[in-house]
Amino acid sequence: MSDAQVPAQELTLDIEAPAAGGTSIARHDGQVVFVSGALPGEKVRVRTEAGPAARFLRAVVTEVIEASAHRVPDRRLDYASTGSAGFGGMEYAHVDLAHSRTLKAEVVRDQLSRIGHIDHDAEVLPAPGETDGTDWRTRVQLAVDDEGRAGMLAPRSHEVIPVTTPPLAAGPLHDLDIAALRVPGVRRLEFAWAGDHGALIVRGRPTPQILDEIESWLPMTFSLLAEAAGGGNDRGRGRGGRSRGRGRAHAPAAELRVIRGDRTLTETVHGRDFTVGADGFWQVHRDAAALLSSEVVAALPADVDAITDLYCGVGLLGICAATAAGAPLFGVEGAEAAIAHARNNAADLDARFLALSVDRARLPDSDVIILDPPRAGAGRKATSAIIGSSARTLVYVSCDPATLARDLAALTGGGFAIESLTGFDLFPLTSHVETVTVLRR
Repeated sequence: MSDAQVPAQELTLDIEAPAAGGTSIARHDGQVVFVSGALPGEKVRVRTEAGPAARFLRAVVTEVIEASAHRVPDRRLDYASTGSAGFGGMEYAHVDLAHSRTLKAEVVRDQLSRIGHIDHDAEVLPAPGETDGTDWRTRVQLAVDDEGRAGMLAPRSHEVIPVTTPPLAAGPLHDLDIAALRVPGVRRLEFAWAGDHGALIVRGRPTPQILDEIESWLPMTFSLLAEAAGGGNDRGRGRGGRSRGRGRAHAPAAELRVIRGDRTLTETVHGRDFTVGADGFWQVHRDAAALLSSEVVAALPADVDAITDLYCGVGLLGICAATAAGAPLFGVEGAEAAIAHARNNAADLDARFLALSVDRARLPDSDVIILDPPRAGAGRKATSAIIGSSARTLVYVSCDPATLARDLAALTGGGFAIESLTGFDLFPLTSHVETVTVLRR
């Protein structure tokens, strides 16, 4: 690779198609340009990023010359406490909600074709009860700048853009007055809400006085936890706080001390309670757990002998399936704390759980396998184990079309056939999409 540096450029571009990550594709002198803040069919002026020479350029819109009919005012302005609204995590903030689903479906189809060599139609359906796409997050993470102001990170940057309230948050999370906080020494604030109670985890090294101020500011319906002294493990997280490598290697989680309340939350799905750690993985959209578990149950064959749930977390999908089918359940998850909760959540079922990397687990005889891996997907070892198993039905829940396409190529090459593939807009106004794929053999 060349060490040459490419300077920033001002360009006028015609936007061609949507791309993964919420960007759009244009071309300049035959080179692909990934443009943030644009829509297919628009003519825009952009400024490219300076940096090492590469096969493509990245750029940000500076002016819209010819706007798409699907462009709307930037919704990030509703959250930013300053004039700047350029934070990440709302890649479709400027797009009509219904059209954003059209763009996501196009991206899913492209990823399936280009990466998996799979020609399969895919639609992206709205979340249940969706209104304007701004009130769905039950888990929110905010970064904190050196002045102690909480906000969102600018795309591809460590710059913190302060916000007045957590973007896209649902219920009591939306009502939090973030602008009133000044918490120097804090690195990150992690909020979660379940039912009638929430939790806030404070990451970093604030003084006792700052923690007292946070406790006074935080509504009493929230528990408060903080990293123990010396806690500094801040590895990359995937969706909703889920470790990007979940199901593979796990660095020890930073120990949390309870300042107020409890270290767990209770989620209720289809009348059944699930205990989950305040820092544990749970679906982020307020209706995602009920929707996805219903989709899994609907995919079960008429008669089920046994179910295996890979990357099972606290057991949501497998427990709902086992309850509906009256079948024994085996779950595998790399996070020991999640497995402890899964065992309690399934105490009334014929179920056993193993705290182990999915790549290292020996799969028992099961006619149904459910998997809901992190964004990294299942990968070669896991898909090979599934192909070599006795499973006839596979339900694959995915939050990343690219790794899904890669894994589906392996699974279909190993004898499975895709019966259905449906996308759900469980991350409205962001670039992310959840899919449920049912495979049989």
